[in-house]
Amino acid sequence: MATKYGFSNVRKGLVEDLKGAYPTKWEDFETAKVLGEDVFGSPKPHPNTVLNLLLEQKIKFALPFAAYRAAIGGFPSLISGGPGTALSRLALAFVIYGMEKIRHVMVRVSHSIIYDGNLRVCPRAACVLNVGTNLMERRMEALKKIFCVMVDKSKGDVLSPLLLGDLVCTDCAKLLQDTYLGCCEKFVWVALPSLLVAGGR
Repeated sequence: MATKYGFSNVRKGLVEDLKGAYPTKWEDFETAKVLGEDVFGSPKPHPNTVLNLLLEQKIKFALPFAAYRAAIGGFPSLISGGPGTALSRLALAFVIYGMEKIRHVMVRVSHSIIYDGNLRVCPRAACVLNVGTNLMERRMEALKKIFCVMVDKSKGDVLSPLLLGDLVCTDCAKLLQDTYLGCCEKFVWVALPSLLVAGGR
């Protein structure tokens, strides 16, 4: 409405409000108080509806994270045909392509962390990494369990913390979390802007 009726100052203020919720840098993501469609208040709009709005209004800085938010709801949400939620074929294609690209990156990263990262042998009995230094089979089984959690996670929201449950102790969980989130910053946040770059032109 602000665009339609020429209220440029109102539109500028609204766009400024979106900057915190649709971050373009890792440090802004980490410090954000509200993310994505949550910034619109209640009732919260569907992520596809927000993505359509941002595409229509050509708010390019917000498109990558908006596309990401639409994608992490999974295919049933992404291909929703409800009022205002249906994405154009071009937008849908770019979101799917971008998320597949990020997923492949995170599978490689997860493999590198677990199998090439030389994880320590943990002395705590309850930790899955308490496998001894000479028991290769047990160590590979432990690494496989953690890797499965990471790979499963890479199918959805790759920017949230890992849910390792009772697999590892607190110290090992923190080490894995820090390493994983460091990789998110280094790799995912670089790949994220590719989402909907062409679709937003």
